[in-house]
Order: sequence, then structure tokens, then C-alpha cells
Amino acid sequence: MTLRRFILFTVAMALALAASAQDATFELLKPRNVVEGRNFNITYRLVNAEGNAPEAPELAGCTLLYGPAVSTMASTQIVNGRLSSSSSVDYTFTYRADQAGHVEIPAAAIRTDNGTLRSQGASFEILPADRDGSSNSIDRPAQQSVQNVDADDLLVRVFFSKNTVYEQEPVVATIKVYTKFDISAFIPTVQPAFEGFLTEELEVSPEVSIENYNGQNYHCAVLKRLLLYPQRSGRLSVNSGSYDVTIVQHEILNMGFFRTSRPVERQITTTSNAASLNVRPLPQPAPEGFAGAVGQFSAATSLDPEVMRTNEASVYSYTITGTGNIKFLSPTQMSFPASVESYTPRTEVDTRLIAGGANMSGTYRTDFTIVPTEVGNFVIEGKPLVFFNPSDGKYHTVEVPDMPIRVLRGTGAAAAPAPTEIDAHIDDILHIRPSDIVAQNAEINYAYSSPLYWLAYVLLLIILLGTIFLYRRNIRLRSDVAGRRLAKAGRVAQRRLKQARSAMDAKDSDSFYASLASAMWGYISDKLGIAPSQLTRENVAGKLESYGVSSEGTKDILDVLDSCEMARFTPMGSSEEMADIYARAAAAVAAVENVKK
Repeated sequence: MTLRRFILFTVAMALALAASAQDATFELLKPRNVVEGRNFNITYRLVNAEGNAPEAPELAGCTLLYGPAVSTMASTQIVNGRLSSSSSVDYTFTYRADQAGHVEIPAAAIRTDNGTLRSQGASFEILPADRDGSSNSIDRPAQQSVQNVDADDLLVRVFFSKNTVYEQEPVVATIKVYTKFDISAFIPTVQPAFEGFLTEELEVSPEVSIENYNGQNYHCAVLKRLLLYPQRSGRLSVNSGSYDVTIVQHEILNMGFFRTSRPVERQITTTSNAASLNVRPLPQPAPEGFAGAVGQFSAATSLDPEVMRTNEASVYSYTITGTGNIKFLSPTQMSFPASVESYTPRTEVDTRLIAGGANMSGTYRTDFTIVPTEVGNFVIEGKPLVFFNPSDGKYHTVEVPDMPIRVLRGTGAAAAPAPTEIDAHIDDILHIRPSDIVAQNAEINYAYSSPLYWLAYVLLLIILLGTIFLYRRNIRLRSDVAGRRLAKAGRVAQRRLKQARSAMDAKDSDSFYASLASAMWGYISDKLGIAPSQLTRENVAGKLESYGVSSEGTKDILDVLDSCEMARFTPMGSSEEMADIYARAAAAVAAVENVKK
């Protein structure tokens, strides 16, 4: 065997061993909701194994159209000298959703070289079509002209996971956006305020799903989730939030021999609903020892070290374990024997979210540092834990047993006694007597009598007034957004034209026309104060005439814009054509800049 064959054989064996070391799995990829009348896919994935294709599952209210379509993927990598490889096979079945309702996908099985593997089951919803009978309203086609956005085309909802809870009982609040358009920007200007709650923010998945709400189908995404603990009873309300949203619509452009579409952005402001929650008070009277624990808890105590000695510190721990408002409990109050000194307790909280963030579980430990001062046998009385369980609406008491302790004599020294006065009969140690160190008739000079003091005072006053003037001027200039854009429009346009010139020198016609179009549209938007969503030929022509541009200058600018748009779909890439349109664009910008205002 030659060296080359030996190396290839070794690599092949290593790949085979690495592949066999990987666990084989068979899983169903999570399906998404689908609208009635649409086609959708169900995909099974087999990892690190080979086998026959699984049978198509029978789905209620659905018709199998095709499948399975098979796709494979394999990868090999070496990390820190270690070789690993993996492979996967996807089996995809295509169905049509015929009837709205809940659909269960049964578990599937597949035979492989390693035996039979089974997938988990799953479920999804077939959503009904919109009330108008349309099944594709969330996929708006391009329009001849940009349409208005109806109130039910974009919604922001705030809702609770429960309608009624007890005080301190956890409830999840969700803020979700429902839209029938693409969103390019979403800026909260006023967030809903959850007053009367203790809050814990939860993680949010970026996944976008389809939901049916009020008879309409929407693309929806969760903006925010909060785990709330109401602190008082009654009707707690959440105010309405405000949001600045930029949506994207598509407008059809007639280019003569053909038609195309372009995205048009529209900025709108929407508000969320004002939600409310009914909070029931805890039953009264509350039993003795109740300190606000709501949920399901247990308690235990410990002592470290267990054998105590005088003048040596030990730690007595009171630990509460369970589910509920454990993060917001108060430190446990304890009483110790008179011969045991205690210090300020230290608390340690360890919590985690459970049930998808619907509740909180963990431990709340209070550590007491105690120091016995006498030898003997003592008892630390156990403090019962009293909590309210919202599940049954009752108070419960967890008895904590007393802890007997035995204190031995310690080796540490006792605390030093407080200092006392020096005895009068001791004459070899004298008191320190303070003396008057201020010389008599000394001349005292005050700082404010110096001219330099007043000069520095005046300079500081001038600097303060100058700073206030510059700060107010800067605020005034920053608030004039339109003025700043107008003042910088020419400089920005020249910088963008340089980018187009670079593309022209490189003979890159596509980049040249794209850069030139961006420079001209951006210059017109900044100079004339037109929003990007309103940049149309009619608006531009009207604004140029009202600005004072001549009809010939207006025609030159529109011709340049038309040439740039035409160049995107027809070949116009010669150097002479690019140089000509670049010169016309520069001249058009200069003509607008020379208009006397």
C-alpha cells in the first residue's frame, strides 16, 4: 500500500468513526399556522443515519398534494485537531389546507441501519379566511397607487394571560403587533406603564407567525413579555402605548413597454389598547406570621458549624424553597436566646423561570451570623412559614422545628472592655492637654479682600453665561431638523455624486446609475423637505417650481431621474452616456443651489 492510499484510508476510517459516534435522530420540524385554502409543507429530518422515506401522515382537513421531496446535507469540520462530521436528510410533504381547525400531526417512524427511529408529534392551526372571503389579504399585491392604511391593518395589543388573579399571584402580560404589511421601522414613543405591579422582563422570540384575530389574518410578532406580580387589589389598568411605524407598500410603475413595482415607505402612528386586570384581595384576616408569600413553598433551617463555642461566629440559615413570588419576599425575622448575639442578616436569592415564563421558582435564603457568649444548652425556636396558595385560595403553614444547640467554651478572647478614665492616683501617665496655637495679634488676611478673587469671580461668571448661550444655541439648531437638512443638502449631494463619479471611472454602469439616482432623490428630499414616501414626479415638479427653479431646470432634473430609472432595465452603459448624464446631474444640482431665496 502506497503512502497516499494509506492516508486516504486513514481519513475515510476517521470520517466513518466520527459519523458513527454521532447520535442518530429523527424529528419533525415545527410547523407554522396556515390560512385555509393555502398550501403548506410538513418536513421530517433524519440526522446521522440512512433509511427509507417515512409514510405521509394523514392530516384532518388537509389534502396531500406531493411528497416526499428529499434533500440531503453533509458537513465535516476539524476543530482543535478533532475531526467531526454530520449528515441530514429532509423529507418534505406538501399539503393543501382545506378546512379551518386544529390539526394534530401524529408521530412518524423510519427504519434505519441502527433500527427504527420515531419522531415526536406536533400540532398547528388552520386559520379561517378573512371575513371578506379572501385567503391572501396578508400578502397585499402591488397597487396602481399607494392605498391608505386602515385601522385594522396594523394593530398593537396588550393582553394578560389571566383575567383575574390574587394579589402577588403571577400573570404574564404580552405586547404583540399584528400587521398586513411589511414593517421596516418600529419605534415605541410611549410605552405602556404597568403601575401597581412588580415586573420581571421575559425573553422574546423573534419568530413571526400567522394568527386570526377578529376575523382577520395577520402576521404577528411579540414585542415584549413581562411577568407581573400585582401589589394591590382592585382593577389595575395599563395605559395605551404609542408607536411610530414605517410600513412598506408596493406601487406599480408604468415604464411604457413594461410595468414594474417599487417599494414605497409610509410613516404612521398607532396606539395600543388600554388593558386592565381584576386583582382579588387576599382573604382576611390573614393568619399570624404571614409576610406576603404567595405560591407553594417549603422551609428548612441549618447551622454551620453545628458545634458552637463562645465568642466564635456561626451561621444560622433559614431557606424558603418553592414557586411563586419568591424573588420579592422579605428577609425572615428571627429571635435568638439572650446569650446569643445576632447581627444584620444577609439574604441570597436564586430563581429561575418555569412554565415558559409563567411563574418563578427557586430559593430565598436568609443567613444570620450569631455569636454565643455563654456556655450551656440553648434552643433556637423555629419560625413557621405562612403562605397563601392561589390554587386553592387558602393559607398554609409550614412548621419549622426548634433547633437545640450546645455551646462549648471557646478559645477566642472576649471582646475588649470599654476604655475608662485614668485613675487620679496614677501620676506617671498624664492627660494630653490642648494648647492655644493661635499667636496673639497675628494679622488675618481674607481671600475676598484680594482683587484677584473678584477677577476670577467675574471670569467664571462670563464663562457660565457663554456656556449657557452656546448650549441654548446648539439646542435651537438641533431642533431645526429641516433647516439642517436644507443647509447640508448641497454638500451631501456633492459627496454622493463623487460616489457616482467613482463608479463611472470604473465603468460600472449598474453602480453608477444606482448611485446617481440615490444622489438625486436624496438631494431633492433634503433640499425641498419632501418625505421619502412622497417622492413622486408630480410632487417633485410642483416643489421645484414653488422653490423658484425655472421650468427648464425642473425638466433637466426630471430627465436625469427618468434616465436613471430607465438605465435599470435597458442597456445604457457606454462611457459617453454616463459622462453626459453625470454632467447634466451636476448642472441640475448647481442650478438649484444658485436659486436666490
